[in-house]
Amino acid sequence: MTSPLWLGLIGLVCAGAGYLAAFVRERSLRPALEALFEEKEVRSAETVKRLSAKNQKLELALERIESAFYATMDPIVARMIIDRKIHNEKRHVTIMFADVVDFTSEAEKHPPETVVSTLNQMFTAIDPVFARFRGHIDKYLGDGLMAEFGAPYSAHNHPLLAVLAALRIQQRMVEGKFSWKVRIGIASGPLIVGLIGSERRRAYTAIGDAVNLSSRLQVLCPIGGVCVDEEVYRLVKRWFNVRRIQEGLGAKEVHVLESQLGLLNKAVELAPNSKQCLEAVNICAELGDVERAMHFHQIAARLEPAQQAAFDNALAVAIRACNERAFVTVKGKRERVSAYEIQGLRDIWSDRARLPAKVMHIFRWLETELELPEECILAIEAIEGRLGRAAVTGAISGAVAEQLGLGDAQVRMAFLAGYFCDVGKRDVPEHILCYEGRLLDLPQSDQELLRNHVAQTEKVMEEIGAPTTPELMRAIAHHHERFDGTGYPKGLKDEEISLLGRIVRVADTYEAITAWRPHQDPLTPRAALIEIGRDMNGGGIDPKVGKAFLEMMGGLPSVVP
Repeated sequence: MTSPLWLGLIGLVCAGAGYLAAFVRERSLRPALEALFEEKEVRSAETVKRLSAKNQKLELALERIESAFYATMDPIVARMIIDRKIHNEKRHVTIMFADVVDFTSEAEKHPPETVVSTLNQMFTAIDPVFARFRGHIDKYLGDGLMAEFGAPYSAHNHPLLAVLAALRIQQRMVEGKFSWKVRIGIASGPLIVGLIGSERRRAYTAIGDAVNLSSRLQVLCPIGGVCVDEEVYRLVKRWFNVRRIQEGLGAKEVHVLESQLGLLNKAVELAPNSKQCLEAVNICAELGDVERAMHFHQIAARLEPAQQAAFDNALAVAIRACNERAFVTVKGKRERVSAYEIQGLRDIWSDRARLPAKVMHIFRWLETELELPEECILAIEAIEGRLGRAAVTGAISGAVAEQLGLGDAQVRMAFLAGYFCDVGKRDVPEHILCYEGRLLDLPQSDQELLRNHVAQTEKVMEEIGAPTTPELMRAIAHHHERFDGTGYPKGLKDEEISLLGRIVRVADTYEAITAWRPHQDPLTPRAALIEIGRDMNGGGIDPKVGKAFLEMMGGLPSVVP
């Protein structure tokens, strides 16, 4: 029998042999395992590298596709197509056609490469105007273009935006010293807009009567001018100097007739007689102006009541002639249409009852001294339909600062604070700015967005290249604060409110209640001054600033407690 001692020794030896074998196996397998892992890591790294290279190629290809896509299509439309947000729909849209005058004959005088280079320079100069005034360039038509306003992105005041864009385009043609002249036609109406074309190739465009009409109006337009249809005229006439285009009369003939009528009008004012009045009636008939013809007819009838029947016959003949002149023939239209030439923005300073001469002088002085971003401001104001708001508020602010005895530097700062105090509205949703009811009826979240537009002011000013000094931004931030500290949002104490902010508050208040708005009739200047007086007594306006404002305006008619 084997003793237990021997059995123990044999077991120990066997165990040791097992451990030794395992050790040997591990030492022999480890290099193989390590090599295998290293090979896998190498393969994995190579796979990652190949995938990364493929991804970079895909990204580069995508960038090239997007670049080509955006170069041939409005980026916003391209993004809407990618996101599948474009669909055909019927919308009220304003269409613009712009075309170079006598392009064919002018192009024959130059090599093709020169013509193309000049065209590219021209389109490069006017392209930013469409982005600023929310226009969509539908297509370039060789030497012209077609554009929509109000589609694909909505704009409540799209006829106004279109007319402003057209005037800025003509201005840029002059500033760029292009030898070519452009004619622009604009019409508005219900259209089908969306992706239109074949199954293989489509483009975003508009189809409808207004498209054809705007194209025809462009042909009728005076060289270098802007011509609009009846609907656009009706919606924008309060902001622009406009003349009705007469059948068979060119711009030169109209100018001559208007000059003759002006002389007759002065003569009638100095020493009225019926003969001059009848002559004026006949000229009005040539111009197609029924309203002025009736005015001179009434004067003649008052001067010689016995000749009433003869004067009535003369007026009837004039009205028939007016109707013949007042409508123009347009190719493709069965009935003749009304057409109007936009001759420029009206002078906001012509209303001396609302804006004294001192206010106008402040604006003229600082307009020449400061580089004002007029185009940017017009685009922001047009969204809300309140053109001239910045200029008036800025000029009143400067005039009040001068009335208070502040130096030129502070007058400039007050002007700039008033001029830029509302630019933050650019980022307020349009449905809030154009809301036709009471602001208090809006949801609380919308009210907050409107009230907080001041917080966006500095960002917008930096984007348009306007100055943003701490003093200026503090004045703008405070211009809605009540003097008694009970206002929204901060409820600052009177000593905490910037003096320039107090000045802008009174200027902004007066401008707001005396300006036309789409949903609100303005107060008369007299009523507005009384309202300012009430606001002073109620703690809304700094009495010292309010007093200076009233003195600058000529005094308060009567204070209503």
